[in-house]
Amino acid sequence: MQRIIFLLFLLTLFSCKKQENLVIKENKDTVEYESTNWQEGFGLTHSIDLDSVWGKPVRYYISNKNLDSKALKFYLGNYRPKDEPETARLLNLITTDNDSLRPFYRWILDKTILIQDGALGEYTGVPARKYAEKFPKEFFEYMDFDQSGEKYLSWYNSIAYSGFYDFEYYKDKDGIKGNLVKTMNSNCRNCDETIKKRILKFADDCFSHEKTTSK
Repeated sequence: MQRIIFLLFLLTLFSCKKQENLVIKENKDTVEYESTNWQEGFGLTHSIDLDSVWGKPVRYYISNKNLDSKALKFYLGNYRPKDEPETARLLNLITTDNDSLRPFYRWILDKTILIQDGALGEYTGVPARKYAEKFPKEFFEYMDFDQSGEKYLSWYNSIAYSGFYDFEYYKDKDGIKGNLVKTMNSNCRNCDETIKKRILKFADDCFSHEKTTSK
């Protein structure tokens, strides 16, 4: 009798293990996430194959071994940017030289600009400015993707608000404006006159009190 009970126990245990392995196998390509309200308006399904960033499925980015772990948590909804150094570190990843991951970090900054309040707004301006300075052609290409001009408006407003906090003399508007133009021009290889004019306008917009939506 005891042997029969023992055999039944082993069969039950084996059956549970088999089911557990089956579940893991079936879900191997899924990602668990914590649903949060702060991502409302991001247009996410949290399916790594349905959600896309700059023409590539999210799977492309999260399967990259070099992706920052906090960036993944941002996508999953497990990390909301806030008034802390870790947010500054995450947003500054936008200037990485890794062409494969930069669009994903840019997406994170763009969404952070979308949800920013007064305190969080102090963290978006510097990385937005540094990205425009380092990759001017790429910056304008990204801005042009939004035909409404709303993205351009929100980005230069962020720069106007906090984009110069890393300068000791951040109130020296003329000096900083000149430095912005000079840096963007120096990083804009083979730029034509159209791009150079756009750089000048962008610099003017970043220092203007008038808010416009045209590019």
